[in-house]
Amino acid sequence: MSHRESRFFLVLALLAFLTAATTGAILRFGLFLGMPSWIHNFGAVRHAHSHLMYFGWGTVALMALIWTRLPGLTGRPLARGVRAQMVATSAVALLSFPAFWSNGYGLTRVGSLELPLGSMVAVLNILSWIVFVVLYVRSTRRLAERPLPLQLWDWAIVLMMVASAGAVSLGVEVTLDLRNPFLQQAGLHLFLDLFAVGWFTLALLGLVWDWLGQRVALPDWLPSQSLATALALTFFLGMSPSLVPPGLFWVAALANLVAGILLAWHLVQLWKRRAQLPRLAWFGMAALALHVSIAVTLLWPDLWRWSGGTQLRIFFLHNLLLGWLSSMLLALILAEQVRLARPVLQLAEGAWILSVATMLAALLGLGFVQFLPVPGHVWLEVAAWASLGPILTGGLTLAGLLLTQEAPVSMAPFPEVTGD
Repeated sequence: MSHRESRFFLVLALLAFLTAATTGAILRFGLFLGMPSWIHNFGAVRHAHSHLMYFGWGTVALMALIWTRLPGLTGRPLARGVRAQMVATSAVALLSFPAFWSNGYGLTRVGSLELPLGSMVAVLNILSWIVFVVLYVRSTRRLAERPLPLQLWDWAIVLMMVASAGAVSLGVEVTLDLRNPFLQQAGLHLFLDLFAVGWFTLALLGLVWDWLGQRVALPDWLPSQSLATALALTFFLGMSPSLVPPGLFWVAALANLVAGILLAWHLVQLWKRRAQLPRLAWFGMAALALHVSIAVTLLWPDLWRWSGGTQLRIFFLHNLLLGWLSSMLLALILAEQVRLARPVLQLAEGAWILSVATMLAALLGLGFVQFLPVPGHVWLEVAAWASLGPILTGGLTLAGLLLTQEAPVSMAPFPEVTGD
């Protein structure tokens, strides 16, 4: 895939990000100012917001960057069909927004029929991801050596497919009218949680190590398979504590601790090479470090049960998706694909760091509101105003992509690095 084509799909991903971010801001302002009359189902609109962030922003941006980097790692051209796959993936990802808007994963009346539009579009997205996996395998099979980024992408794709089974199960449950709370929660969190901590995190680590490998020597060993194995069991911790038996909790909590330790190993090695990373990536690493530190607290069952009844899950999710994933993606896009005047670049980075840090602090305040002297509506207002910052940074990045005509930073060959 050429850099021009990559920019086209990154533009689509940023349009998805801006749509999702704007929707999130409207919902936040609506919580204390009153919802607009055209938002009839808060939960469904929140589904539209989150799924567009997952499908249209994170997934499309990661795939576009992976396809751009892959020939430099394999020494061979991409498999035929990559452009068509990216067009299809982008199209069905953008379609998820209107599909989820009315009733989320529920049934929506279309003429004389009641259809699970959200589930149907989710299945279409998964089918496009399967095509991505097939093309990725064709592009990377029978390599004599698999550099570290490839190993991380290999396992990221495995976890993407495992997580996708959760989205499929939700659609089956709606279609068959199954009402088993454990199965519903397991399917939801298998998809939402494992997709984020598995596919997003490992794919992004592969991109970051690829960036660094073109500039500095890398460590002799970094975890990949072991990290993926540990992450695969952590989604149970996102379920309602009342549905998770003690034995299952301890399996998931210990797996989460192991995953945290292995992620910390990556973070330590990244921090040693921080001088070669964009400054915005430092903020992303700080968010991942915070996520890793939470793994230790979840070994306390009472704290885990208590947090399940608070707003802390929203904080965890935004720390992972905004603090870690989006910060690192924007850092790489701004560094590789965009030419902005230094003051504009500093404005984009500064607005992002200040606003996202403020939003995360406000969401954390909402989680601990019962212990704090600040009332909940104040935290809601702070989070709402802070939600405007990501829109500004996303808009500046999109403008930079549209205005940048020359080729991005050249890519040097990647040195051999081992994982597990």
